Formats: sequence, C-alpha cells, structure tokens
Amino acid sequence: MAWWDSALERRSIQAGMRVLTQEGARLGRVLLIGREVLYVRPWRFSRREFAVPLSRITRVTGRGVYVTGTPSELHEPVGDRLLHDIPTHIHPLAEPASTGHVHA
Repeated sequence: MAWWDSALERRSIQAGMRVLTQEGARLGRVLLIGREVLYVRPWRFSRREFAVPLSRITRVTGRGVYVTGTPSELHEPVGDRLLHDIPTHIHPLAEPASTGHVHA
C-alpha cells in the first residue's frame, strides 16, 4: 500500500521524528532535512550526525520514518556536507498527479 492510500500515514517528514529500519531497528531522530539526505542524530546529546539518502525512505507514519538497508550501510558520515547544504525542518511529500483519488 502506498503512503497516500492510508489516512494514518503522515504527509511530511519533520525534525525530531524517529528514523527506523524496515525491521524496526532504531537509527535515531531526524535532525534536519537536506536536499538529498536526512541528517540523523543517533541520540539526544550526540555531537555526531550521519546522513541517510532520501531515496532510502520507504514510508512515513506516526511512529517515524522507515528506511531500507542495514544500520551499518545507512550510517553515512556527514563530513562538511551540512555546511554546504540548505537544510529545512519539514520535508513535504508530494502526491503523484495520477493517484486516481478524487479530492473534495
């Protein structure tokens, strides 16, 4: 089922949301959303962030953002990428134009 088919699915990714693998392993929380990656902080007072490509996101629910892959392959170091990116705190997910749904 696609995210737009469920009323329980969230419509956007927001800073502070949990980031989980498909198996339910916790990766951390969304710190910021970049143009191509989510910046994730593993725990609240951590000084190290890592980047998860937006292409790895499979679904967004009230519980969090679910991504494909194992934790070891998703922990991409941020480096100085954060200095050159234009981050935001909310990433709206666009609905496909041809969903076949009638919006009232």
